[in-house]
Amino acid sequence: MSFEFYKPSNIKEASELLKNPGYVAVVGGTDTIVKVKGGFYKALKALVDLNGLFSKEIKVEGDKCIIGSACVMNNIAHNPVIVENFPALAEAALSVAAEQIRNVATIGGNVGNSSPVGDTIPALYSLEAEVNIVGGEEKRTVPINEFITGVGRNVLQPGEMIESFAIPMRKTKGAFQKLGERKALSISKINLGLSYWNDGKPHYRIGMGAVAITVLRVTKAEEFLEAAPHPLSDETIQQAAQYAIETAKPITDIRSTKEYRKQMAGVLLKRALNAIKN
Repeated sequence: MSFEFYKPSNIKEASELLKNPGYVAVVGGTDTIVKVKGGFYKALKALVDLNGLFSKEIKVEGDKCIIGSACVMNNIAHNPVIVENFPALAEAALSVAAEQIRNVATIGGNVGNSSPVGDTIPALYSLEAEVNIVGGEEKRTVPINEFITGVGRNVLQPGEMIESFAIPMRKTKGAFQKLGERKALSISKINLGLSYWNDGKPHYRIGMGAVAITVLRVTKAEEFLEAAPHPLSDETIQQAAQYAIETAKPITDIRSTKEYRKQMAGVLLKRALNAIKN
């Protein structure tokens, strides 16, 4: 397979290139290059290198934490603002692949790839993150739960790119749980992000991955937990886990069976709730 390679000098130039059919954006390349070598892109004409165009920084702006789309996983996993306020996201980023890949793989790529098994996505769901999108001189913001529309599909239009992610700035407790064949370099059979905060009343947000064509929120469990007496009892946690099982709509594929994934949805939620309870 032969294709062109472009290195635009600014966002407007990159946007114009990406309006062309068969032109694919790349930054870290940990997913894209694998897809190129595997022949995933049947009509690939060019790779468009976005390195240097988007921020790698994590900063607090008013009531939002802004994460640049070019921020790599290890920076997210060890950044004090993320670790102290959004532990679900820190744990999710630390679970991605292995050390060397986490030094290159970006959060923009993980979300832009829009896989149901992307590890940072359930955590971002649990934190009610927003996706800031840019296309040339136009900008728009989309809630993370509206960004992904299916397996490998999202709302990005030709010429649009992910600029950054915005998370409401609040201190949360949280946990990320993942099942794979091994502890490193493993694609999730199922994963789950849980975040909790209390602003005078308790709030729970739960995102589950690899149980449907997109990440699912477990709203029935969230509402049940918020109405339950605190601290949470074992019986309450067990009932919430049952709601996770009922919410999951997995399939059987090369990595796991739908029956196993469905049962493990409850197990992972129990583990996450016990982790923040303790």
